[in-house]
Amino acid sequence: MNSFKFIVFLFFVLFNSCGLRERRFYGEYSSPKSYDLTNAEKLILPEVLDEVSGITIGKNGNIWAIQDESSVVYELKWPDKKILRKSKFAKNMDLEDILFTENGLFGLKSNGDIYEILDVFEDNTSSISYDFPFKGNRDLESLAQISENQVILFCKSCKLDKDKNEASAFTFDLSTKTYNEFKDYKLTEKKLRKVLKEEQDFKLTVKPSAAAMHPIENKLYVISSIGKWLLVMDRFGDPEEIYRLDPRLFKQAEGITFNQQGDMFISNEAHDGNANILKFKYQPE
Repeated sequence: MNSFKFIVFLFFVLFNSCGLRERRFYGEYSSPKSYDLTNAEKLILPEVLDEVSGITIGKNGNIWAIQDESSVVYELKWPDKKILRKSKFAKNMDLEDILFTENGLFGLKSNGDIYEILDVFEDNTSSISYDFPFKGNRDLESLAQISENQVILFCKSCKLDKDKNEASAFTFDLSTKTYNEFKDYKLTEKKLRKVLKEEQDFKLTVKPSAAAMHPIENKLYVISSIGKWLLVMDRFGDPEEIYRLDPRLFKQAEGITFNQQGDMFISNEAHDGNANILKFKYQPE
């Protein structure tokens, strides 16, 4: 290969690996109209929750949290970082999310299996597992309730997704304990870019890490630690708004939940510092 051809070849490689579509976002950060994502109350978590992977608001209004590789539910009362109670419900595993509903308490394993947690914080705490039926390598981190008897799960990385920059969605029926694919809620870069208010040349990585239904707006909020964004979807699965998250504040956002007043809580795993939970006050117009 002569020098001219080599230079052309090198330019082609660099353009495709570091081209316009690969530029990191360094623009201005904005917020949903009812929140100020630059103004958070912060709760520093104890070291045992350095790898906090999911949070939910329990039936008593306190925060219930889980962390990677430990099948333990921890209870905290905002804004005190002291752990009030903890409850082990199964052998240690890679847990990614937790969700309290009127139908019970549920935990999500990274392979898509859902655990129904029984008698949490009691002496006889146990769990029942429901196997994810779709085969192949997979990693799921999001569990959110979208209707009285249905919860939704998003792939972070699944073999069944032909495009690496998309995330399939599934439902789990709380009454029949069965899974189904939910194509209406599938996240793709194309769908998200339709509501992205910025230049098209910034990179957008679709790897959802948590989701929660807003109790007042009846909209689904989805966050991604990789790519740093917050997505708002309507109840039909259509994206409405997407916001870039400031990595200085959202260092590794792995959990999201809301209280009944609409206040939003986002948890961050320890990353160059302490794990924390950020609280954003709900301020509707």
